[in-house]
Amino acid sequence: MLKIRKDICPAGKRAIKCPYKMTPTRLVIHNTANDASAKNEIAYMKNNNKEVSFHFAVDDTEAVQGIELDRNAWHAGDGSGRGNREGIAIEICYSKSGGKRWLKAVENAAELAAKLLKDYGWGTDRVTKHEDYSAKHCPHRILDEYGWNNFLKLIESKMSDGSAAMVPTPTPEKISVIYQVWEDAGNRWLPEVTDLTDYAGLYGKDVCCVYARLTSGNIYYKVHYKGGKWLPEVKNREDYAGLYNKPIDGLMMRTDTGKTIKYAVHLRRSNRWLPFVTGYNENDFNNGYAGILGQEIDGIKIYIEQG
Repeated sequence: MLKIRKDICPAGKRAIKCPYKMTPTRLVIHNTANDASAKNEIAYMKNNNKEVSFHFAVDDTEAVQGIELDRNAWHAGDGSGRGNREGIAIEICYSKSGGKRWLKAVENAAELAAKLLKDYGWGTDRVTKHEDYSAKHCPHRILDEYGWNNFLKLIESKMSDGSAAMVPTPTPEKISVIYQVWEDAGNRWLPEVTDLTDYAGLYGKDVCCVYARLTSGNIYYKVHYKGGKWLPEVKNREDYAGLYNKPIDGLMMRTDTGKTIKYAVHLRRSNRWLPFVTGYNENDFNNGYAGILGQEIDGIKIYIEQG
């Protein structure tokens, strides 16, 4: 059975850490993105003067409560929205490095979540992600490695029998790339393409701009335009990479998923596909980017290696 102990934020810090009374309506799951223990996470949260706080930290041996459940905490990035003002925040430790300690922390967090759901008479529909309230990709390692649905199933198993079964080996959720390009002849965005179901572009028509997103996690990318320079990096669909009516001749892509992204381009003038690359380095002509500077691109293919 999971050990749960209290190390409550002192009253003198309430104005900073938990200023409002709260009636909880949901759980909000986080990954800490470092390798501190639950004890140290709570101690750091209590002792600093930042408006950042959370109700529980959970590691491989215990859950430590730092904020009373009838007080709000600042964790969801939505100001006075429902995440911060109605959510019980659970931070899962050791999520920077992962491994056995992190998997045990995930199991313990599922047990804590199951207990809270039972206490409030809720179901797993009340379990939410930090990502649901702000642009932050969190809980990152659950989303990228363990799988959100696998985590919910683990909570359900804890609710049904309360057992402390070993964490099941998760089936990684497939991450797909969805992307599209702007071609200069028709001055238009072409339809989106998913993974290798097709290529993005039209043979003989220069690609000028690229949009890309993932089904889970973040993708970062930038392009080089012919006769010009590498343009600034963009993230997901927060912007597009490129300039209208400036054909691109280089493309670089990376993700924070922990998986390998592979991407290739088709050269218009020589009418050929170049090999897939995996790097992200404008000075690496072999594997750092896709393309040959000076030669226009008219097609792009992208996918995430699932292994």
